[in-house]
Amino acid sequence: VGIPAYPEEIQRWWWRKATEKWPEADEPKVLRFLQEEIVAQSDRFNKERLFSLRSYGTRDVSVLAYGNFYFPRTWAQLAFVLAEAYDFRGWRPPGKGPLRILDLGCGAGATGLSALTFLRERNVKNPIELCSIDYSGKSLGYLRDLHRSQTGLWPNVKLKTERADLKRDLPSKHGHEFDLILIGSALNEIIAEDDHEVAAWKIAEFGSRLKPGGFLLVLEPALKEIANRLHQAAALIAHEGELHLHAPYLNGFSCPFASTQSRYHSHEVRPGKAPETTLRLNAPLGLNLRDLKFSFVLLSGKKPCSFEKTPSVFRLASPVAKRKGLYFFAGIAADGEEHIYEIQVRDLRPGDKELIERWQRGDIVKLREYEPLGNGHRIRISDATAIEPLFAPR
Repeated sequence: VGIPAYPEEIQRWWWRKATEKWPEADEPKVLRFLQEEIVAQSDRFNKERLFSLRSYGTRDVSVLAYGNFYFPRTWAQLAFVLAEAYDFRGWRPPGKGPLRILDLGCGAGATGLSALTFLRERNVKNPIELCSIDYSGKSLGYLRDLHRSQTGLWPNVKLKTERADLKRDLPSKHGHEFDLILIGSALNEIIAEDDHEVAAWKIAEFGSRLKPGGFLLVLEPALKEIANRLHQAAALIAHEGELHLHAPYLNGFSCPFASTQSRYHSHEVRPGKAPETTLRLNAPLGLNLRDLKFSFVLLSGKKPCSFEKTPSVFRLASPVAKRKGLYFFAGIAADGEEHIYEIQVRDLRPGDKELIERWQRGDIVKLREYEPLGNGHRIRISDATAIEPLFAPR
């Protein structure tokens, strides 16, 4: 499964916007202006968890720092999740007519524009209508400018932007309207309370705008508290029957980590490839650009795909580790349970080590053969070739 590369045209556009903002400054000075704001945003995202229009949405430097540094990461995260919806979970665009996308809390548009690029690269031919909503008029202005300047990347697309405060309500429309609804790392800003019931109510409200076969994609930061709240909210929604839970796990099962004291919590860790501008900005900052870390859920009114409820099909929920003659990793299987999977080093054949070490947290695989040990929650795999990839985006 291929993930579209971040377009160089967009990288150049964001850097040009930064140099136009400070036309008298040389490149090192522009870099310093952006780096100071990137550090402030990093603290805001990961430590302070405080968001306001004044701190972000009304200042050019904030939008430009985000566009040059964080925009590619959000772009890639959305591509990974949309690939799962399209390539593995059974979402499909309408057979005819326009494909309608709602991007909530869109900011400068990384999630929505990433979806457009993904769909066109997957050869989706429908006309697309993208409705992007955010509280920041300045961010929406950058989005409109970027979309207008790069029409070759997303032909036959209509963009509508709307300024609204999603902490209150959605703009007043009625009925099932959208094929895809995207919420990219905005739910934790919309809902400040650490209350999964409030989050569930809000997600369900957003999901009420879906067409019957539409999908709701919610991405959140990988911080444990935020990820657990998202998965607790998704489990409550699925239990009440308002929407079906499609991912990250199988057969509609919710995350078993969210309400336990497990050492793990549900999140993806995918390899990141930062564009040149981001690398230059990061040179003195030393922030981790190697790993894309995020949590997500997929919800829909349609029922999820069905898998045999055994440990043989599972999603990797931990990194692959090696200890005491074993490779091992945690997985959440199609039976809804956490299992520990292991392969003995002594059983490996030439090339097996490379096969094992390329598996990533979030890959979904199937075992051709396996042996339950003890209480059945420890699974012995005979060799690396017994593992068949079902969904392993790269």
